[in-house]
Amino acid sequence: MKKRVLIVTAPLNVGGFDVIATNLQAYLDKSKFECTFYIKGEKEGPLEPKVIENGAKVIHKPDSVKGYINEYKHLKQTMIEGKFDIVHSHLMFYSGLVMRAAYKAGVKKRVPHSHMTNPCIQNRPLIKRIEAKLYSMVMKRWLNKYGTDLIACGPEAGTYQYGKRSFSKRGIILNNAIELDKFRFDPKVRNKVRDGMNFDSKLVVGHVGRLNYVKNHTFLLDVFFEIQKNNPESVLLIVGDGEQRTNIENKAKDLGISDKVIVTGIRSDVSELLMAMDVFVFPSLYEGLPVTLVEAQATKLPCLISDSVTKYAKQNDNTCYLPLKASPKVWAQKAIELANCDRESVNVDKLNDNYDIRNIVKQLEQIYLGD
Repeated sequence: MKKRVLIVTAPLNVGGFDVIATNLQAYLDKSKFECTFYIKGEKEGPLEPKVIENGAKVIHKPDSVKGYINEYKHLKQTMIEGKFDIVHSHLMFYSGLVMRAAYKAGVKKRVPHSHMTNPCIQNRPLIKRIEAKLYSMVMKRWLNKYGTDLIACGPEAGTYQYGKRSFSKRGIILNNAIELDKFRFDPKVRNKVRDGMNFDSKLVVGHVGRLNYVKNHTFLLDVFFEIQKNNPESVLLIVGDGEQRTNIENKAKDLGISDKVIVTGIRSDVSELLMAMDVFVFPSLYEGLPVTLVEAQATKLPCLISDSVTKYAKQNDNTCYLPLKASPKVWAQKAIELANCDRESVNVDKLNDNYDIRNIVKQLEQIYLGD
């Protein structure tokens, strides 16, 4: 008899834990598991048709259900009616509420999943910071009390969401799996994309991610401005979309480099665009373990990332860290240096072992079926 799995997440956008959740569901053994996505809100994200195509059902929490008490009741009732065996939540501290609802609904296997480290709340008003602190304290307690299997994408993410003591005792690291076959470096694909985008022999500086404050695109543009001084023929290829897009485009104009900055929006050919790039620059303010960084390394692309990204993320020798306090000029110099590395000689065996979707899904299935 199949196990009924409820996967709790936000609207399924292209990026972050949404991609991870949908990838994992796609590769689960359909003869053993029947999946339903519980989406927090009525919005339909671009990945929703994909999960339905892969055999999952979808339930949306109505926007009219507001407030933690009402949301808790709706979650609990959904779980009781669905007779779920497993609940897997990707919603960070909100997962504490989900785990409590699952426990009260009689769900035996309750799996919270941490995807990030400290979110930058220091810029919020004092009262908001206090509220966030109290909220995380309550939810962390519920996560540890009601969660049966505490999953995280890396040690820092696990420590942040569950606490150091709890994660060291009970934590499970589940790497952010990707479909490696799509990201194996192919020089022919690289040349085709570069020809199609008229890159010729230009230095292509790349970035993939949601266009939000956390990804620190302001600093990225400052770095590229310095690269331009050294190599006027370089271009910056930013793949993604989000609320900061207009600010990014305006800053590029202010710096006089707008004709060198390409913002593609959401794309379905990320693997090919990564192959076309020469260096990947990722100056995030904080991260858990970004799946785009794993994908970039899978294509052997040199990566320059901020020291706020977990050290656990480094899989290839041509991936380097720099502190955000270093100047854009220093970042630019290092990016140019990395771009000159021999990409095809990079060994990705370590990454293949650690992040192949097939291996990670087997680990997840063992968690689901374990006592």
